[in-house]
Amino acid sequence: MTDFEKDVIEIIAKVAKKDSSELELTTRLAEDLMLKSMSRIELAALLDSKFETATSNFEIRMPKTVSEVIQLVEGKRNG
Repeated sequence: MTDFEKDVIEIIAKVAKKDSSELELTTRLAEDLMLKSMSRIELAALLDSKFETATSNFEIRMPKTVSEVIQLVEGKRNG
């Protein structure tokens, strides 16, 4: 796992009020972590702050798993 992936997982864990060791790439945001829309907006804000990206409220609703959040942020960082 890359440092980037670890950083994203740490942020997701913070928003979900979980230990990052509890999260896996297949962990589901809604079903497993109970992240609702306000939590996802907080997640987007923290990710954008950390990685200097811009994620809309619509975009942050799309990912279903930790892996998909990583892919979303990675895509924004790379162009």
